[in-house]
Formats: sequence, structure tokens, C-alpha cells
Amino acid sequence: MFKKLFSLIVLTFSSFQIHAEFRDPTQPDYPTHVEAAIANIEEQPRLSAIWITSKARWATINGIQAKQGQSISANIKIIKISKNAVTINQNGIIKTLQLLQRPYKSQ
Repeated sequence: MFKKLFSLIVLTFSSFQIHAEFRDPTQPDYPTHVEAAIANIEEQPRLSAIWITSKARWATINGIQAKQGQSISANIKIIKISKNAVTINQNGIIKTLQLLQRPYKSQ
């Protein structure tokens, strides 16, 4: 009797689907999907990284990586990439995005 009752309880609760979505704390807080990133750029572009090599200059804005001179969306174009800043043209308005710099202690 106990085995039948226990089996019935297990079968009843095992039929419930439990879904939980947790955000990975190691992932960036900007959208990872290109469509969501493009929609977010329309509101407020955020500069997260700059790479400068002898061959090219790259910047990451809201998770989208692009070279100097490329357009990120229909209304945002990267004009210039410098060491700590990126100049963009957004809807005809020139904006400069700065990288956040952390002060380092010297010994």
C-alpha cells in the first residue's frame, strides 16, 4: 500500500515542469543578441572596449564589434577610434564615447 501511494505521489509531482532562468553573473549586462543590441543602441550607445592594432581599429559598442568607418546600425556610424574614446555620428549628431578609466596606484 505504501509503495503504491509513494509511486502515485512521485508520478504526480514529477509531471510538473519546473523552469527557472538565472542570469549568468559572468556575462555582460548588455544584450548578447544582435537585434536586442541594435535596439539598445538607438537609446544610448555604451562603449565597452577598444582594440588598436597596426592594421585596424576596433570598438565594441553595446556588444557589437565594428571597425573605424563602419556603421553599427542604420543611424550610427563610427567616425574615429582613438586610444580612450570613440567618436560616432548618431542621427546626424556627433558624439564622443569615453572608456571609463580606473586610477591605478603607483608604487
